[in-house]
Amino acid sequence: MNDVKLSPFKFEKFFIIESSIKRKKRLNDNLDLKYKILPSGIIDEDNKTFELQLIVNIIDDNGQFESKVIIVGIFEFKEVTRIENLNNYFYVNAPAIIFPYVRAYIAALTSLSGFETINLPPINVGILKDELKGHIQIINSSNQHQTTPQTPLDL
Repeated sequence: MNDVKLSPFKFEKFFIIESSIKRKKRLNDNLDLKYKILPSGIIDEDNKTFELQLIVNIIDDNGQFESKVIIVGIFEFKEVTRIENLNNYFYVNAPAIIFPYVRAYIAALTSLSGFETINLPPINVGILKDELKGHIQIINSSNQHQTTPQTPLDL
């Protein structure tokens, strides 16, 4: 039997930091929903953690429905000597782990709001990779926080 090699990257927890839903009293059956996702992250080299934030906006072009959810996932990477070795974990695996939670949350939020459940379509989270790379802060004891302007990615 082969030994299973554990990943150096571990999902710790997630939490919703903002959630809103707006709708007209009567919705048409034909909602034309657009989805926007804005990923950003913080790599804390001293504490060996990665914080991924996804801002998910769902908007109907006719102004009948709007929802915004901000989810944060916390990951740790305790036994890593070079941060660069974790790039695939940061930019692909972390969004792939977090996105199903936001999909489930939005489905529950909309179904409990008295109208048809909105199920976000599955996405290839690889499309978030370049956007996320442009919105990463690296924190360690020798540098200051730096922010990068953010623009949402249309899906």
